[in-house]
Amino acid sequence: MKVIFNRAIAGVDLYYAQGQVVELPAAVAKRYIDQGICSIVEEKKVAKAERAVSKKTTKRTTRKAK
Repeated sequence: MKVIFNRAIAGVDLYYAQGQVVELPAAVAKRYIDQGICSIVEEKKVAKAERAVSKKTTKRTTRKAK
């Protein structure tokens, strides 16, 4: 779950600064959200660019040399 921290926290194996956006496991994120340490980041759907697809071309014939 992607969250943004409202305040800085530090522990034995972790450090998160205020305003830092982090991907956390759901259980950890829920615990931090319940404590008011962080809030959920709304993920926007990114529009994918259309890929250019070339048309199928027929076999070109060349002129015969005389």
